[in-house]
Amino acid sequence: MTDASINTTPSSLLEGPQNAKTAQSPVIAQVAKQCGVSPLKQMREIFALRFGARKISGPEYYSLRMFDPDLAEKSSFVGQVGVNTLNAAMNPPVAVPTRAFVGNKLLYTELLAKLGLGTSTNQALVSTFRSVGALPVLRDAAALAGFLRNDAHYPLFGKPHHGSLSEGSVRLNAIEGDMLSLADGRSLNVDAICKDVMAQYSGGFMLQTALDPHPDMAKIAGMAVGCVRVVTVNDGTGPKAAYALWKLPAPDAMSDNFWQDGSLLAMLDLETGHVTRCQRGTGLNVETFEEHPVSGTPVVGAVLPFWAETVELATQAHAVFPEFGVCGFDIAVTPDGPKVLECNDNPSHMLYQMAAAKGIHSADLTPLWDKVIERQTKQLARMSGKT
Repeated sequence: MTDASINTTPSSLLEGPQNAKTAQSPVIAQVAKQCGVSPLKQMREIFALRFGARKISGPEYYSLRMFDPDLAEKSSFVGQVGVNTLNAAMNPPVAVPTRAFVGNKLLYTELLAKLGLGTSTNQALVSTFRSVGALPVLRDAAALAGFLRNDAHYPLFGKPHHGSLSEGSVRLNAIEGDMLSLADGRSLNVDAICKDVMAQYSGGFMLQTALDPHPDMAKIAGMAVGCVRVVTVNDGTGPKAAYALWKLPAPDAMSDNFWQDGSLLAMLDLETGHVTRCQRGTGLNVETFEEHPVSGTPVVGAVLPFWAETVELATQAHAVFPEFGVCGFDIAVTPDGPKVLECNDNPSHMLYQMAAAKGIHSADLTPLWDKVIERQTKQLARMSGKT
């Protein structure tokens, strides 16, 4: 969430994805030609899915390849509205009052660090009005510029203390004179970056020590950190992992979000941590790969390092707030082991549906969701006095 209006001029910070637009006639025609699905049938399917239980919008119909006759178990897919509904049932606000705290990335990572759980290191916070104990708080552009020139330990990663989709993030590799080198290859003046940060995120912008990926993962996808997304659930018997995937960043990206051109998604075997499927793009542009398209290194079959430790870290972090029914952890696997970067209380299962090429209400996952919802329903009844 931004604290001020975003400038219309190009920013040094990563901008968010554009909203998906209604499919244009060329796309409809391409689907008809490639998949043998007539425009009329496409419209009927879109109408039925949009107003049915799964709440799949027109753009989602195409991005999820719902038009594909070979797509298995179409009824198990949901749109983002359906994802939000599912997560809200597992994390109802009344039963999970800590959602706001966990959503504050700075406070959350500071807590994990105090508890001895692997996480990122905060160097400073940019904010015109917040205070965070002994951590340096930079109140204006001059203070931020002074920190970047004199006190920061590079490489440095900056991001809003609230927000999603990597919007507003930036990786600063080094400083030379008054110029900062960014991970995407650009060099920008210190004052230019300070101006952008203060214009967009003066209410809260974190500056952390940037992490590097484990060499085994860097060999495949390059030096930008590609987080492992581990989704955990708690039905009252303790947190357990539901599924996991790997977000592989584009070669010149500063973060790993799949909406950035060139980024890949890889599905992971939960037991072993090996890659079972890897894709780039959505809809008609989906490409699957056995080897990374840039490095040429095998992806499918690769086993991620520190896998048992990664899953264990996610479940331990969930157990700190056991009232959550579902959590989505973004974990960086570094040479020193896994580190939690943030926790999402509304994890985008759309990523799972793309990476796995099957719906979130599949036969193996639906029982997990149902048990969590049953637990939360009983909890809400107890809180309201209806035992």
